[in-house]
Amino acid sequence: MVYDRDYPMLQYQDPLGIVHIYVCHHTTSFTFEDDVFLPIQVGRALADNHLPIRGDDTGDNISKKNREYCELTALYWAWKNDKDAAWIGFMHYRRFLDFACTGLQTDSFGCISLKNMTPLTLQQMGLNAEIVRKTIEDTPSACAILPEKWSVRNVNVSSLYQHYANSDYHFARDLDLTRSVISDLYPDDLPVFDVVMAGDEGYFTNVFVFRRDLFDTYCGWLFSILSEVEARADLTNYSAQARRIYGYLGERLFNVFMSSSRAPTQGVIKRTRCFFEKTKMENNDVMPSQNLSPPGLNAVTIVTAADENFVPHLAALLESIKASFSPERFLDMIVLDGGISSINKNLLKRQFHINLSQDKARITFLNCQGMHSDIRTHMHFSTATFYRLSLGQLLPNHPRALYIDCDTIVLSNLCQLWDTPLDGAIIAATPDLIMKNFVNAGIHSMQESGALPASLYLREYLDMGDYYDNYFQAGVILFDLDAFRNSNVASSSIRDLSRKCYWFLDQDILNKYLKNRVKIIDTSWNCVNSIREILPYLSLDWKSKALEDLNNPKIVHYAGFEAKPWNNHNAPLSFFYWFFLRKTFWYETVIYKQTFSENTPVSFHDSMLRQVLTRGWHFLPQIMRRPLRGVAVRIKRSL
Repeated sequence: MVYDRDYPMLQYQDPLGIVHIYVCHHTTSFTFEDDVFLPIQVGRALADNHLPIRGDDTGDNISKKNREYCELTALYWAWKNDKDAAWIGFMHYRRFLDFACTGLQTDSFGCISLKNMTPLTLQQMGLNAEIVRKTIEDTPSACAILPEKWSVRNVNVSSLYQHYANSDYHFARDLDLTRSVISDLYPDDLPVFDVVMAGDEGYFTNVFVFRRDLFDTYCGWLFSILSEVEARADLTNYSAQARRIYGYLGERLFNVFMSSSRAPTQGVIKRTRCFFEKTKMENNDVMPSQNLSPPGLNAVTIVTAADENFVPHLAALLESIKASFSPERFLDMIVLDGGISSINKNLLKRQFHINLSQDKARITFLNCQGMHSDIRTHMHFSTATFYRLSLGQLLPNHPRALYIDCDTIVLSNLCQLWDTPLDGAIIAATPDLIMKNFVNAGIHSMQESGALPASLYLREYLDMGDYYDNYFQAGVILFDLDAFRNSNVASSSIRDLSRKCYWFLDQDILNKYLKNRVKIIDTSWNCVNSIREILPYLSLDWKSKALEDLNNPKIVHYAGFEAKPWNNHNAPLSFFYWFFLRKTFWYETVIYKQTFSENTPVSFHDSMLRQVLTRGWHFLPQIMRRPLRGVAVRIKRSL
């Protein structure tokens, strides 16, 4: 059996045998891999760039014919080279089967349409080794898994023949040539061909799973026909799209095979097709899956979440982490990406590795766009806040992770926090002093949650009971990911958030489900910069501790809209943020936005204009001149 050296396949000894479903890719796109689903690059022999997955150009192959055969080059490769699998199937980077039997509504093409491929949508569709194997095991007589049939009458066509003949880049003469070849090679199948082509239903998109004996029979039959059609066909003046003839014909021939005497009449499992609309990956993206290798024993995995709007603040956080990180440890930095542009990811990566070599650190962007988009948010929260709930699924190979909110600045060596023993707890976190303030001050929760006094909200609404005084702040959390996965907290909490309104969203949910499984750590690891505002309502002990933290914070957390330096010039402890932001590519951008925002008082602009009048425009950086001229015009018009 021939494989790419760096991507060996796993061997299993069980009654079912090895199951391999090859997922065809031709360009950079979301990938996932486990014991069953195996990504493969089609047409690799012709490709300028080799994707970091197995290719169809090793061993006995027809990779160079990919322009004409499409994904069938991968089918041929598996037939000739994967001799160990007891089951072999084919899916595409965006077309799969609903192994979970969700019953979701289909579109006019018979597919369940999904906007984004994420760990949750993969799980939702049952696209994992466990579900696929169980699907086969639950039907002992099974020999094939096929999509539900679809009728071309849905697109106002009466037959499969007309559907092919009327489609763009398809020619009826090629289908007629195929009929002639079948007549010569397999005359018994000619009546079957005619019946199938006259019918209106069929299996589409070359998506299927076959038992080994059926797979070998199908491939031998299919490629013998296509090779003869290839020998007789004249593709002169065919466009690049039209030259994909054998891929197009293969899709129709699949239906002839399944209607022939070679195909089984029993043991066929049917599943609905599903289609993922967004599959393109940006540079540096990694699909949350087994593709992200686990860190070494010397590594510290730090996770944060950000989107395009938070890029400057993410950059400042990265610089602060690097400044105090132990040089003898490996920094495994993971960004849960809610929509960061390609250029900004490249800049972040470049900045991250300044004075930090790749053998000492790595930064990975996990594309999480679309995750939890159906859960409502309020106040200043964004959907990215929910990403940490799925951390166990996002990092399936990681035993531990340190999650830090992106609106923070790190001032101490995070290795110290990382090495904290959890002593059987699932997470470690700091007490939430703001919530203690709410309890003591009698603050009521939001109207949607009943407008309850904070103490009653914690005790009853969150069902924390006597544990309510241990309510923790979720901006800094050390996770035992193995324990977190085993607890099933993620799935329960996501369902809960979808059905019920919570004051502080996922922070409340985590407190609700982990109320007696938390190790409390020192509040200096999550020092909320605006803490002085609530000192009157804290006990003397907590007041004293809060003041100590402000004088010597280990992590500064700019929690709340007005507490963030980029929103408020006077935010407490903002100098830490500005110090590290100066080391990034975005310092001028943040200054520009803050200085010349629409909310900046006219008096400030007027003061700047007086400086211009006395000293000239040259004293200002070029970046500030155009907007200030605009302000001058607006002021003049208002006079």
